[in-house]
Amino acid sequence: MLVDPGNPTAQPRAAAAGSTAADSAPRRRRGRPNVLSREQVVDAATAIANEEGLDRLSFRALGARLGVAPMTVHRTIGGLDDLHAELVRRTVDEFTATFVWPADWRSVVHVFACTFRDLMRTHPLVLESHSQRAPLASTESDAVVAKVVGALQQAGLPQREAMYAFFVVYDFVVGHAGVQVGRGDSDAGRPERHRVVGEILGEHSYDDRFTLGLEIITAGIEARVAAHGPRSGDVAAHGTRGGDAATHGTTTS
Repeated sequence: MLVDPGNPTAQPRAAAAGSTAADSAPRRRRGRPNVLSREQVVDAATAIANEEGLDRLSFRALGARLGVAPMTVHRTIGGLDDLHAELVRRTVDEFTATFVWPADWRSVVHVFACTFRDLMRTHPLVLESHSQRAPLASTESDAVVAKVVGALQQAGLPQREAMYAFFVVYDFVVGHAGVQVGRGDSDAGRPERHRVVGEILGEHSYDDRFTLGLEIITAGIEARVAAHGPRSGDVAAHGTRGGDAATHGTTTS
């Protein structure tokens, strides 16, 4: 809108009757909000990391998504390393809090592996952060590890072997999810494009591949358990004779 500047030497008009200086003063333009909560920043960071990858996560990107200046984000959350750790920790905790644990150790391993795989596929930021930065450590994840290792001990594995058996399952899930998420849904990444795979399988299924791999790992754990001899807790799970896991020094969470 064009405005006639008028006569620069003219006297200003008197204020209308009943008006005050505050009424006649120009209104301040609304600026960007300068107050954010940590939860808002972590929510936005989670969305960016899942959609675009951790490498695209920056104060500028967060500011653009939240409608604030980058320095406002920095004042709210601190450094990016702290933000990475917090968003992964929160995502893992929220997901692992949904675990419903069965009694049998085989089912415990199955529930852990399948739920962990779902986490990796649903939130690629977790897989990316794990691959580039550090193990997934949080309050809830510690409880999950204790549960799975405890179930393996109760089945009959010594504590050290139970811990390594957990890592065997863990590494299998991370590796499988990494291949599937990394290749995505593009036709170029389909395994059956390889001649031998196509001839044998026809159409490749990541679900079938994961299920068979988990069955093979479980069978291997069963062989180790048999070599050590079953503990009473494992026998009780199959209804043949009772046993108290605490008698054998095992703990679960």
